[in-house]
Amino acid sequence: MWPTEDAWRRSVPDRLAAAVERWDLRPGAVIEGGSVSHVRAVTTADGTAAVLKLSFPHREAGFEAAALTWWDGAGAVRLLAHDPADPFVLLLERCGPGTRLADRTDLGAAERLTIGADAVAGLWAAGVPDDPPFERLVDVCDEWADLAEERMWTLAPPLDSGVVRLGVGLLRTLPRTADRTVVVHGDHNPGNVLAAEREPWLVIDPKPMTGDPAYDLCPLLVQVDDPFALADPGSALVDRTALLADRTDLDPARIRAWTVARLVESALWHASRSELPQAQEDAARAARTADLLG
Repeated sequence: MWPTEDAWRRSVPDRLAAAVERWDLRPGAVIEGGSVSHVRAVTTADGTAAVLKLSFPHREAGFEAAALTWWDGAGAVRLLAHDPADPFVLLLERCGPGTRLADRTDLGAAERLTIGADAVAGLWAAGVPDDPPFERLVDVCDEWADLAEERMWTLAPPLDSGVVRLGVGLLRTLPRTADRTVVVHGDHNPGNVLAAEREPWLVIDPKPMTGDPAYDLCPLLVQVDDPFALADPGSALVDRTALLADRTDLDPARIRAWTVARLVESALWHASRSELPQAQEDAARAARTADLLG
């Protein structure tokens, strides 16, 4: 049973104090930007600049430490320490300057896509552990497909039923037809790629699973800017998925198919939270992408 967000927030001061004592840390400023986490700059006893991350306990964050341990700093921030009894308290390498790729609006969309694609491909290169602790993408997507269907039936939101059926079908088939299995990041959006010193860019905040690497590219594709707001969204999507495919050695059609699947899942999630404008927007984006599938 996961705690409520309010209960977790009340626990943060005690959790913070325990971590500071456990690892002999000197706490600094709070680092803003996390959706549901408490992140603070700290200094270790030997003077190392680090980050202490207290995550809200939830299913997707439970294997962050395992993924960072597996990648061992190759493209991702290093895990410096964690408490095996509490997987939601992590001591991490601090990235400097730490600028998010999402905030590098001085760079064109193609350059940001290239940076993001190269960053996540570096993670995939590690392969999969012999006995991975992570959930399988195929199992998670089966759950999402069932849940999307249930929400569409019970909530009856005014969404295109055809695109919902397509997205649900893709959630079930895409994980089963992949020709490669990796540890996916799970939330590879441009806010989770930071400028660093040890490498030009390092990835943070994984929500790892094992499965099709093409799953990871939808958030990057739709969040470096909004391709659907451009004068010719179809051409932009074709060009950008071709670029991502070239950088990652993946099929551009598969990247677009995953985009449809993930946008449909997102649309029904928003519908379940009574966020109808967001649900309709994601469904419309899924439909526009689906037009390119042939």
